[in-house]
Amino acid sequence: MTPEQFANNLKKKQTELKQYVNMEFPRRAGEISLRFIDGNFRSQGWQGASFQPWQKNKRNGTILVKTGLLRSATTFATSPGMVRVSNATPYAAAHNMGFHGTVSVRQHTRRLMTTKSVETGRLTKSGKMRLKTVHTLKNISFVKAHTRNMNLPKRQFMPGSMNDSPILYNAYRREVERKLKSIF
Repeated sequence: MTPEQFANNLKKKQTELKQYVNMEFPRRAGEISLRFIDGNFRSQGWQGASFQPWQKNKRNGTILVKTGLLRSATTFATSPGMVRVSNATPYAAAHNMGFHGTVSVRQHTRRLMTTKSVETGRLTKSGKMRLKTVHTLKNISFVKAHTRNMNLPKRQFMPGSMNDSPILYNAYRREVERKLKSIF
């Protein structure tokens, strides 16, 4: 290889590395972060230096997942050489860091619904009458504006900094090492 070919090859590798650092790695880091956050929801705890399970709640079922909005609202945005992972729900920070304090509740109406099974007029395969559930309004009550004390335990699902989770850091490192091996 001549010195000119070496210089051209080196410039090509340099532009390829610059393209990776500015455009490709931020996108891959965002995808890795989203996979890590979703893994925290799946395992019901924080995967930091050691696994820290979330404190159980009063109702049975998945912790922090009722409608799935908190879990699915995590997104990332990239700019050259940077990635920003965020969650737009107003209660994400309170769950991620915990919250102890007083909140104000606005005036609202509370609707009490009842459910009843009603025959549809059609039969099932076994010959029984098919039923459907009908919701009816039972009562409406008005709630005045008031304050209440909230005590949300910390259930971290998103990292606050790079040093929060060695597992996430190692995933980033493996991605960079894999790409550097393919470039050079």
